Amino acid sequence: MSTEWLTPRSPLTGETTGTVPVTPPDAVAAVVAKSRAAFGDWGKLSHAERKPYLRAFAKQVLRSMDRIADVLVFETGKHRNDAHLELIGALTALDFFTRKAGELLRPRKAARWPFVITKGWTEYHPLGVAGIISPWNYPFYLPLMSAIQALSAGCTVVIKPSEITPLSGQLIQDIAEEAGMPANVVQVIHGGGDTGAALVNADTDIISFTGSTDAGKKVANAAAPMLKPVVLELSSSDAQIVLEDANIKDAAKAAVTFGCFNAGQMCVGVERVYVVDEVYDEFMAEAIKAIDRLSAGTGDKSDIGPMIWPGQADAIESHVRDAVSRGAHIVRGGNRIETDHGVYFEPTLMENVDHSMDLMRDETFGPIIPIMRVTDEAEALELANDTPYGLHGSVWTKNRSRGAAVAARMKTGTVAVNDHVINFVVPSIKFGGIGESGLNGQLGEEGIKAFTIHRSITVASFQPTTKLIRAWLPRTVRPGYWIGLARTLFSWRR
Repeated sequence: MSTEWLTPRSPLTGETTGTVPVTPPDAVAAVVAKSRAAFGDWGKLSHAERKPYLRAFAKQVLRSMDRIADVLVFETGKHRNDAHLELIGALTALDFFTRKAGELLRPRKAARWPFVITKGWTEYHPLGVAGIISPWNYPFYLPLMSAIQALSAGCTVVIKPSEITPLSGQLIQDIAEEAGMPANVVQVIHGGGDTGAALVNADTDIISFTGSTDAGKKVANAAAPMLKPVVLELSSSDAQIVLEDANIKDAAKAAVTFGCFNAGQMCVGVERVYVVDEVYDEFMAEAIKAIDRLSAGTGDKSDIGPMIWPGQADAIESHVRDAVSRGAHIVRGGNRIETDHGVYFEPTLMENVDHSMDLMRDETFGPIIPIMRVTDEAEALELANDTPYGLHGSVWTKNRSRGAAVAARMKTGTVAVNDHVINFVVPSIKFGGIGESGLNGQLGEEGIKAFTIHRSITVASFQPTTKLIRAWLPRTVRPGYWIGLARTLFSWRR
């Protein structure tokens, strides 16, 4: 049988620079079997024993920044600064979990109540083989973010990167090998949805998936009959709330920056903006100034790169057309730009929007910033929460206590006050969504523990507790005994 190859083409230049072999679905099981064998040794190591390997891996990523950035710029067309920023996120996660995994996975002692003669604790042991399926928008950071948590927990990993950006994903295995990681602890396979489906159905112990909600539901449905745990980071429609006491210039610049960053192809980008009426005009004026400074194209000074997957431009254009047909006004931009090699979309500012429009209800995933005037904080919150998604959001106000209070009422997994996106790269706190935006989460203590078995152990001090409370057969007490015991133990009920 002849080997199929993936040959990505740069959306900037149209050039090709490398290929990777497709892993046929029927070959995935053999790859996973190698990971299973490698887990036999890797999973037995203590964190102190794994740490030198992980540290060498992190150092090799640091040494390889220019090389990785070359591949990221080639495959995605993003600005080199943005490629290096993606690597800062990856290195932050690598550093944190390499240093902190032992502390995060330290056994947790149980309270010795009500049975004070029984000692208990919970241990965290690696699940086994982690299957990681990642998208094309951050093709190095996202798979590595999952991989470093799994590896730090003692799992081995099999990564299936997007077929749009396979070279960026392949770098993870290449760099792991260069760093001296044990054989088959980190493996990368390539292909489309059928290869990803085979990874879900193979002898993996957990699946970490980042991508669309529709695809995530398919992953969850496939894993459910096996009761295989999943970590899902899915679609989003992130809201920015701008209150009347905000720093308007900062809020407007953030809306434009994080609505257009990575050409809007970012799960935590600004997708909807709600501005309180009394500062709306000022905000719009500042937003226009900010967007007028941006450009889309291929030059070094261009701020907006191409669509990594050209088909995304069709979805963006559809949302813009739908909004205009329902009364929205395009303040700036609104057009796609076709070149010989790639597709771009102008940075776009829109007003007179409402929740009848697709771009206020669904994920646009492009450089579109729809801005809606609202009466007050209460209406802003109501509209921000009027979505099936819940990944990220932000609140802008000079009163930090007020900002935290509003953030606590947003129906999202993450919220930033007077900032945006930053939760995506803070490794010490959980990052993840609710509703249609995902299940479980990444980063923080919760993220690494998702890749572990939580095993609770109890030890009787000198006699079985169950024997001392007279629970053994044959029965030696009357039912009234248990009422007396309950009243003794739970005196707060009196």
